[in-house]
Amino acid sequence: MNTTTFAVSPEIRVGGSVFTSDDLMSIGEIVGKEAKIELTTFQQLIVEMEEEKAEEAKQRLLLRGLCVYDTGSVVKNLSVCSFCKGAEVEGLSAARNLNDTIVGIPVPFTMRVGYTGCPNACGEPLVKDIGVVKRKDAFDIYIGGMSKTLEASTGQLLIEQVSEQNLPELVKKLILLYQQHGKKREKFNKFLTRYGIESIKNELGIAHDSLTK
Repeated sequence: MNTTTFAVSPEIRVGGSVFTSDDLMSIGEIVGKEAKIELTTFQQLIVEMEEEKAEEAKQRLLLRGLCVYDTGSVVKNLSVCSFCKGAEVEGLSAARNLNDTIVGIPVPFTMRVGYTGCPNACGEPLVKDIGVVKRKDAFDIYIGGMSKTLEASTGQLLIEQVSEQNLPELVKKLILLYQQHGKKREKFNKFLTRYGIESIKNELGIAHDSLTK
């Protein structure tokens, strides 16, 4: 029997990306008893199931209001805070637009992007490959954070006060730069060290300050 894998996550919403009990019961019913389900640190469940039944299961999960993503060396779904101050104040729509723009893009090594709606940084964006922090009505972007291994470190500030309109495209351009110039299986942090933050800024046009408010 041939099997395939895909990722399932809840919608980005106030309260954070959390599964409800109804979500979990629906997932179990839809994918069936034969499927294997793995909990990951990406706010995802990885489902392994029979290939010929997978497409129907994906469609049913989408109709249920859940998100379905590819697995492997791609940009994972956005890791977010709980939006404790509310959707409007902490930029729920900005987070959703960013997620829709970048999720699933193939990259040399699995990539994590974090978003938090205020400088408290509860979503831990500074230990993600790319971290986005909302500050008042704009966004600061950090790059190169690592939460694991003996080389764990916080990200470096790439640019401050990016407008909501420019945020998704700027992050996408950064990811595509890594996609184009990163070596196979090269983690983003290693790519950043090799390529250099100033070179990245020049490639993105940040030196000309054209992307801020």
